[in-house]
Amino acid sequence: MPADPNRESWKPGMSFEYAVEEIDYIKGLAQEMGGPERIKRQHDGGRYTIRERIEKMVDSDSFIEAGPLVGAAEYDEDGNLTSFTPGGFVMGLAEINGRPVSIGGDDFTISGGSPHNVRKGASQFTQPLSLQYGIPYVQLIEGVGHSSKSDESQGHMGLPSGEQWHRSARLLARVPVAAGIMGSVAGAPAAYALMSHFTVMIKGQSQIFPSGPPVVKRAIGEDLTKDELGGAKMHVHDSGQVDNEAEDEEDAFEQIKAFLSYLPNTTNEVPPRVETGDDPNRRVEELLTIMPIDRRRAYDPRKLISLVVDNGEFFEMRRHWGGSLITAFARLDGYSVGILGNDPMAIAGAMDGDAADKYAHFVDLCDTFNMPVVIFLDMPGFMLGSWAEKKATMRRGVRALIASAEAQIPKVEFNVRKSYGVAADAPNSLGHPDGLNLRFGWPAGEWGGIPIEGGVAAAYKREIEAAPDPEAHRTMIEERLLKMRSPMKAAQHFDVIDLIDPRDTRRLACTFVRLAQPMLKELAQRPKRAVRP
Repeated sequence: MPADPNRESWKPGMSFEYAVEEIDYIKGLAQEMGGPERIKRQHDGGRYTIRERIEKMVDSDSFIEAGPLVGAAEYDEDGNLTSFTPGGFVMGLAEINGRPVSIGGDDFTISGGSPHNVRKGASQFTQPLSLQYGIPYVQLIEGVGHSSKSDESQGHMGLPSGEQWHRSARLLARVPVAAGIMGSVAGAPAAYALMSHFTVMIKGQSQIFPSGPPVVKRAIGEDLTKDELGGAKMHVHDSGQVDNEAEDEEDAFEQIKAFLSYLPNTTNEVPPRVETGDDPNRRVEELLTIMPIDRRRAYDPRKLISLVVDNGEFFEMRRHWGGSLITAFARLDGYSVGILGNDPMAIAGAMDGDAADKYAHFVDLCDTFNMPVVIFLDMPGFMLGSWAEKKATMRRGVRALIASAEAQIPKVEFNVRKSYGVAADAPNSLGHPDGLNLRFGWPAGEWGGIPIEGGVAAAYKREIEAAPDPEAHRTMIEERLLKMRSPMKAAQHFDVIDLIDPRDTRRLACTFVRLAQPMLKELAQRPKRAVRP
């Protein structure tokens, strides 16, 4: 921005009152960002500026900016300021619902957030602040990464050192990190966004990719729009690269706030208890009839979860990807918990490759932040068929098994219906390796190594083929074995802690979560590693 040509800049020897005026004057120039025309362009595109985003995101008057005077300044021969271009990253300390956070974001009105002549970024303040003081880090990203103009101004193209990623990895092992992908994001900012515990992008507004359409077209000839290449449809629904989708910027802010509300400040703490006003002993009558008598009929698993958790409220991650598995945060008796459940309305609740990856990531997240897990299991096994084989379902499923085996957080599991095969072993084996396997069965429960229908077809193949009426013979065997699937018989062999009245599910879950708190405080002192996105 051009400076006032008639204004004399402060110099040593002049009054400190005038020095303060000079500070305010330069900060005023920084507030103008890329200028009225570029701010208007940002607004015309339906997007807020970074300063507006921070203002809307944090508690009123809580933002303390770091580096507001940083920028490319030019002076005349008399030492008077002639122009000032602010740094393209706005950052500082703030509060969200009274909780300190470190927050920063790209100023897209200045060279797409990548001014070639200013060095100012998260690694200089917001990331070290979160690491040193143990507070969550929020990044609101809309930037294009490295600028070729920077190479030209330096007169050479250097070899990237890669050193900046070490701090980002340390952050993931230390504090909650949440990222809002607010517009087009490419290059290093895209990688920074994904090095987060939670990511959200805005439908129709956000895109994320290593490089944008011009580079893609020049490199490999694909001619795509920004949305086709890296919009919410691609990365929330198809690739699962981004956790959640927001309707607008305000929705994105609220999702970030909700996510952070369930987590502690650091991985060496447990989430604080919140008074929710919901009786932990509340008996839920509707749970007795939510499960259909006909085992082939589906039900609403999200309604089941809402009936159990405090005030029916939970925050779901990755709803649009890996749809057979539900991963969410909720509270029970005011304590934060992770929720795992199967959705029988998506590939019958089977575990495919995407669901396996989703499971492993969520278990790692809960284990890192010392949160117990409550499971509502209705798992018919791994997804079958050639499509599932092409997607390496079994290998990715083994990753889910490893995540469960490595996790030490306690869990309580309600076997609400099916539990079959190796896929069901992932939630069944989750929990401290030397701890009790807290499993409760519902009357609708049916459990085994393989579903009866498929098991009969495989184990009795020759006998069925040799029968005069193969179809009738297969049906006869299935009906004979179906009589063995009673959960009463499984409970008599201590396969579950108890076979319960479903209406007692909330009470038992709340009791478990309360009992788990001392153990969680001990687990919080373990060394932690970064949660892999």
